[in-house]
Amino acid sequence: KEYLIIIIISPKYYETVTTSPFDLENDERTFNTVYIHKQNEFIQNGSKNFRFIPILFPGAKKCHVPNWLQNTHVYGWPRDRDDILRRLMRVEKYNPPPIGELPTIVSIPI
Repeated sequence: KEYLIIIIISPKYYETVTTSPFDLENDERTFNTVYIHKQNEFIQNGSKNFRFIPILFPGAKKCHVPNWLQNTHVYGWPRDRDDILRRLMRVEKYNPPPIGELPTIVSIPI
């Protein structure tokens, strides 16, 4: 489960995962696309997305994103290219400042 899964969102993707029935035996691409789309891992993680990276390609809209990914960050290609690369390399965009010394608290009775 250390691998990240990129989901390219396009009108064709939406058509593939919402059209039924599927001819899964003859089309490996369709089989893999639908298999990932129906993954229960997201639900088993308490609806926390750790592995799936949805990327909207030109021509796709937010309505093409699967319901189970609607509440996660959806990247836009090519606009969010740098953010996508950071996510794939697991590098934070902003590094938190170093923690300073703890302040001294003086209690004065009233």
